Amino acid sequence: MNYDFEKRPNHIFLGVESSFTLIDFILFFFSFILGFIFALFFLIFAVAVLQKIFSRYEFEFNTDDYTITRYYRFFSYFRFKREKIGFGEVDEILLSNFESGKALFTRGMKSKEWFTLDIRTKNGYMRLIKTEEDELEELYELYELLEEKLELYFSFRMEFLGDGESDF
Repeated sequence: MNYDFEKRPNHIFLGVESSFTLIDFILFFFSFILGFIFALFFLIFAVAVLQKIFSRYEFEFNTDDYTITRYYRFFSYFRFKREKIGFGEVDEILLSNFESGKALFTRGMKSKEWFTLDIRTKNGYMRLIKTEEDELEELYELYELLEEKLELYFSFRMEFLGDGESDF
């Protein structure tokens, strides 16, 4: 997980980039193999790889307007505004492992631990990042950084389900 955190006067800027995992590589590789047989699968592979490698979500916390804006950036040149919500719509910022569950591995279904940092709103949620257990330290560091800078505006909460294997 890579993230950029920048504090300017009355603006806090957060850019989040997901990791390229083995599952992503396997899916892209098999799509690539099928792409030689079917041109459509090749185009799907090309778009998926370009999207995964050259895209990121950026979040702007504007303390002047009291808004959170989510942008989708592609190739570091194109930036599209996806969503804008007010601070008043936010219930909490939640660090959790609610996305954990069974995942398909070589010998069947096994439990997989996923950790997410979400902005919970009255109508749903806005996902900041979803990571695996090996990136939990960086996720917790990001959570603490956001809590330090934005605790005046939002409530922060950590909740972990399961057998309590995590360190935090």
